[in-house]
Amino acid sequence: MKLLQDIGRPVFRPESRRDLRRAPAAVLAAVRPEILAAADEFLAEPTAESFFGFEQKVLRTLQLAASHVVAAAVVLLHRDAHWTTAAVATERVMAEGRLRHRGLRETPVRFLGGAQLRLTTPYASEDRSGRPGKRRGVGRRGRSGSGCYPALAALGIWSQATPALMSEVARHGVRASSFEEAQQALADRGIVLDEKTVRALALKVGEEALAHRQDRVTAAERGIACGDEFAGRRLVLSADGGRLRLREGGTRGRRGKKGRRCFRTPWREPKMVTAYVIDDHGRRERGIPVLYDATLGDADAAFAILLAELRLRGAARAREIIVVADGAPWIWNRADVLADGLGLPPEAVVKVADFYHAVEHLTRVADLCPRWSEAERKRWVRRMRRHLKRGHLDTVLDAIEALCRGRNAGALRTELAYFADRRDLMRYDEFRARGVPLGSGAVESAIRRVVNQRLKGASIFWRERNAERMLHLRCYLKAGRWHELVQRVLYRSTCSTSMGRAA
Repeated sequence: MKLLQDIGRPVFRPESRRDLRRAPAAVLAAVRPEILAAADEFLAEPTAESFFGFEQKVLRTLQLAASHVVAAAVVLLHRDAHWTTAAVATERVMAEGRLRHRGLRETPVRFLGGAQLRLTTPYASEDRSGRPGKRRGVGRRGRSGSGCYPALAALGIWSQATPALMSEVARHGVRASSFEEAQQALADRGIVLDEKTVRALALKVGEEALAHRQDRVTAAERGIACGDEFAGRRLVLSADGGRLRLREGGTRGRRGKKGRRCFRTPWREPKMVTAYVIDDHGRRERGIPVLYDATLGDADAAFAILLAELRLRGAARAREIIVVADGAPWIWNRADVLADGLGLPPEAVVKVADFYHAVEHLTRVADLCPRWSEAERKRWVRRMRRHLKRGHLDTVLDAIEALCRGRNAGALRTELAYFADRRDLMRYDEFRARGVPLGSGAVESAIRRVVNQRLKGASIFWRERNAERMLHLRCYLKAGRWHELVQRVLYRSTCSTSMGRAA
């Protein structure tokens, strides 16, 4: 197994398409002694413990064999001069600067099966001839990077990892509670990487995904549509904020008692936006995944991301758009902007103040009545809650206004204004009859799953850019849209979807 696992070369290098058919048999012949030795060891002492080890060894060996079979296909593809020439030409078109072909070079590539093999492939670097500045020596890294491998890039191989491996590492890094835990989970399935590499690969995927997210915002502004996922649907939108701590500074300045430079850990509020489809009865359509996204930018940035996704997915032709939120001004101030951005009149967007947050305000009103017993407070809240759900908002307003006296009158009038200012958003009897959701639990659940379970916790601090990457990746993972995001990154396409490359 050492031959298959260590950095080396594929055990089989086909010369033709017909020759490639021999690759599985040739690779299996190379691992056959390893498998038979493991079987003999188990049969000599057949215990539960030895069987556990036997099963793991066979699986690990066959995983490594799979890497060599895949590598054989890549080697054969490189023998196609027409394909390699086209790959170099494509990379030149996509590069920011001019690229110069530097010939063939050998580079290690790690495969999903765990093997790391060296492949000979075309190499290109930025052509800096005729540009001012000190000339960079061969093999020296500079601000422009160390070049690229166009043929590998055409297959989605970058950072010396295949696309399937990049996806698997990034998914574990985003899903696990830490990069260390992700490294251990990957090692258990035969992908042996150090924690630093796991972190680097996951954040690299995140950086590429953020670049494509910005491209999608630009494409939406230009009127490009990538599909009709939300066309003709009833769509529910929500937005809210979470909390996480950043790590700022720490590269300069005084050192602490342990010799480390001090850094700041301010709290920041990531803005989360969600969208999901419901049927005529107000139940979520399970066949269509929810849409999550989040950003550390301001409210305008969050709504720009949401608007772009809605445009690209055909929400301008949605049957009905419902905005459910907790009443935060930064949300309602932009609801009309959202309608305008979709080309819809403001009245086409149904606005709903979260019913359960409204009940919390009723509880605050009851708590501001010090002469009431706990039982009296609960009875009053239950009674007002029934009135509120039945659409009797005037009854609720009259009841609160009757309490506005004494030393808590100012606070009670603040609660009264909360209900009075949201009269049009609290038509709960009408909403229920139409199958309109009354709560914004979807976005609150998203914040818990995306932010709180990974990015927020004791002694957890993030560099701002890394937090932005992780937020975006976790949103697509928890929404069940990971395949869509990975295809978008691999295809370098703005409009790739979970069904494949669109355009």
